[in-house]
Amino acid sequence: MTELVEKVPVKETDDEDERRGSNVSMDSSTSSSKLRPSLRGSAKFKRISSAANSSSSMEDKMLALNALLSDSLLITEFRNGEGSRHSKSDADDDDTLKDEFGDDVSDDDFEELPEDGRVSKDDYDTDLDMDYDEWINEEKREIENDKTGEKKYLHICEETGVIPASYFLNNIQEKEFTMKYHGLGPNGAKAIAWPLKTNKKIEKINLEGNWIEAEGSIYLAKMLKNNIYVTELHLAENRIGNEGAEAISDMLQKNDMIYSLDLSGNNIEDYGAEKICRMLLKNSSIKHLYLANNNFEERAAGWLREVLITNETLETVDLSWNHLRTRGAVAIAEGVQENYGLRVLNLAMNGFAQDGSEAMGKALKNNRTLLELDLSHNRIPEAGAAAISQGLQHNDTLKVLRMASNPLGGDGPLQLLNVISNNDMSEIRVLDLTDVLVTPAFKELQETLEKERILTVHYGNIVGEVFDFSSIRYDDPFCEFRRDPMSLLIEYCKDAGYRLVDLFHDFDRDGNHLISKEEFIMGIKKAGVKISIRQLEILMEGLDLNKDGSIEYSELVIGEKEHTKKKMKLAAEAKKSGRNVSSTQLIDEDYLKRMINENYA
Repeated sequence: MTELVEKVPVKETDDEDERRGSNVSMDSSTSSSKLRPSLRGSAKFKRISSAANSSSSMEDKMLALNALLSDSLLITEFRNGEGSRHSKSDADDDDTLKDEFGDDVSDDDFEELPEDGRVSKDDYDTDLDMDYDEWINEEKREIENDKTGEKKYLHICEETGVIPASYFLNNIQEKEFTMKYHGLGPNGAKAIAWPLKTNKKIEKINLEGNWIEAEGSIYLAKMLKNNIYVTELHLAENRIGNEGAEAISDMLQKNDMIYSLDLSGNNIEDYGAEKICRMLLKNSSIKHLYLANNNFEERAAGWLREVLITNETLETVDLSWNHLRTRGAVAIAEGVQENYGLRVLNLAMNGFAQDGSEAMGKALKNNRTLLELDLSHNRIPEAGAAAISQGLQHNDTLKVLRMASNPLGGDGPLQLLNVISNNDMSEIRVLDLTDVLVTPAFKELQETLEKERILTVHYGNIVGEVFDFSSIRYDDPFCEFRRDPMSLLIEYCKDAGYRLVDLFHDFDRDGNHLISKEEFIMGIKKAGVKISIRQLEILMEGLDLNKDGSIEYSELVIGEKEHTKKKMKLAAEAKKSGRNVSSTQLIDEDYLKRMINENYA
């Protein structure tokens, strides 16, 4: 700075006063030809007396100028703009002051600088009432102090490039926040995690089917680590994997407010199961745990055994649709045998077979807290049913037993029912043997027990029962049409006020004008269309004309046209047969019920 000032040309004269006037003046006031500094800045300058100037050398003035700049004083520009200085006498300076402030002004009215030329920050006067940092960071403070979370959400969406979801903004103040199948992804999870961190309203979070993956679950885990308001967390079908399971488990070792956790359908393997189990050995707040449709195997079953033995807080555990198999099933049964808190246990689709069912029979003999047990689809044979029956002889707490779709043999179902009948202390209220063949003796005992007790029994067909096929009229034109999945899809669109093209756009999550099998299944689930997995597969096969594994919009249009033609043809056949029916009545539920009664009476 000294070098820059020294480059200002100085006019050499013999007159000392004139030489002083040619130097850079440190006065706060100047003459009319040497215009005063503008007061547009944020600071008011202090007066430096002429006496101080006359007694100071050029070097002293440079030091004073540097001192002023180092103290962050705002030096405003001169209106001349060229940096030139016109020499004036001290008398002219005083006259200018009198013109501006009056005749009574004197040097005593202005403070002089100390000898070193410095002005302290305490003496510095400002006409600004606000703090610079406060003014500059005003928007940042507004976001940080946002109690609703709306501004935080919009800000993070802008930073991450996520399209804001109006549904989130409309429901952020509700106690139950449900945002299922919205396609959030990892960035979308990040966007909602930040505002939820300070939210004091939401108690239940349900983000099922958003594919937030491990990255998104990590953001949510950070948000929930110190949250004391959220009590239920549902993250089913989000592909969080082992890494996401580990992040959630680490969070739950510090968070003791969440009592319901759903991590079903997340591709979690034994490593992730170990992290969850280690957390459950320490966590005493989780009561309801849903881990269905993952990839748990024998090693995971070992850890779950330790949890069931040690943890007395868990009341509901869903381990269905895993790969526990025989040894894993035995480990789980051993845990149930030693457990003293579990109320509901779902072990469907785990391949128990003979060994697993025998171990579960022993567990039922000793367990005194379990109220509901699901062993459906577990390849349990007739001997396995006998082992479970032995356990039920001594059990007086179980209320619901589900063993649907198991090859129980001819005597297996009857053994179960006989044990319930002979055990006066039995609390069984529901026995579910759906799709299981039973004998006439079973049916007779079942009817007797249902009259004597509060008992509901579900079963499949009766062995040896002969069906009268002569009652079926094969000329029924509606039979095939009723089974067509396209009818169900169109009926849903009709009830919802949708067109098929609207449904296509809803299902096409990535916007590539193709619906993959995965998108189709997820869309059907989200829409709530009542259709089975097999019907979904039939519908996909029928619509996928080029067999490339996806549905194009043109294929959907062709499918709808073919269905309409079929409907018109059936209406014409119905009219020929003397039935007064329009094509629209073919998918009317009440009408179809009447037709079924007529044709199968």
